[in-house]
Amino acid sequence: MVCVDLVDGAVPLTRFEHPAEALYIFGPEDGTISQDIIDRADDVVYIPANGCLNLAATVNVVLYDRMSKTEHDLANNDQILAIRDRNNRVRVKS
Repeated sequence: MVCVDLVDGAVPLTRFEHPAEALYIFGPEDGTISQDIIDRADDVVYIPANGCLNLAATVNVVLYDRMSKTEHDLANNDQILAIRDRNNRVRVKS
């Protein structure tokens, strides 16, 4: 269980190694995760930023961080072609 919230003593996401299997619990926008849940968490992390992020942004940042730290080839052109909008035909000049 990984809690993501602005909690005293939390580890910055930039230094966090995501476990192979994780259940992420995110703090609410106008509150915090209860002390009971924090006490039971395996890890508690926060996103270093100038201010707090809303819940949707926080989830996106954490999941992107997880993906970027895996061994997947993120520079794969096939992946770009698979996920881009069908009207997008722009290419990098070679």
